[in-house]
Amino acid sequence: VADIEAVFVPAAGENNAIVINEINYNSSDEFDTEDWIELYNNSEYEVDLSGWKFKDSEPEHEFVIPEGTILAPDGYIVLCRDFEMFSELFPDVQNVTGNFDFGLSGGGEEIYILNQINAIVDSVVYDDEYPWPTEPDGNGHSLELINPDKDNNLPESWGASVGHGTPGKV
Repeated sequence: VADIEAVFVPAAGENNAIVINEINYNSSDEFDTEDWIELYNNSEYEVDLSGWKFKDSEPEHEFVIPEGTILAPDGYIVLCRDFEMFSELFPDVQNVTGNFDFGLSGGGEEIYILNQINAIVDSVVYDDEYPWPTEPDGNGHSLELINPDKDNNLPESWGASVGHGTPGKV
C-alpha cells in the first residue's frame, strides 16, 4: 500500500491571486505602444494561465492566453494588442504575449480575466473621467493599481504611472 499525501494549493482567483494591475488604454501619439494590460500574481504559488481569457464588454472580443503560460509568484505578464509595437518601445519586457484584436476604450470600459472554466478571476470597470485618474487618457501614462490588495474597481485604488508605465515590473 502506497502512502499518498494531499497537497492543497489555493485555486487561481482566490484571495486576489491574479490581479489586473496596469492598463494602457490610450497611448500618446509620441509613444504609441497600442493597448495593453498587465496581470500580477499576488500569491506565493505559480499559476498556469494556459487557456485563460482576456475579454472586454463586447462578447466577441476575446484573447486566449497561449498554452504553457505560467505566471510565477509575484510575477507579471503583459497582454498586448500589438506585440511588435509594444516590444519596439519596451524591448526589455520579457513576459509579454499578444496580439489581442480589439482595442480598449477610455469611456467606461469593462475588462475581465476568466480562467479555464470561464469563471471570472478579476474584472475592472474603469473610466477616463474624474474620479478616475485622467492622465492615462492620451497623455503617455498608464493606469496603475496602487496596491494589488486594494479593490481594483475603486478609482481611489488607481493612479497615473510615472512616464509611460511599468509593464513587467512594480
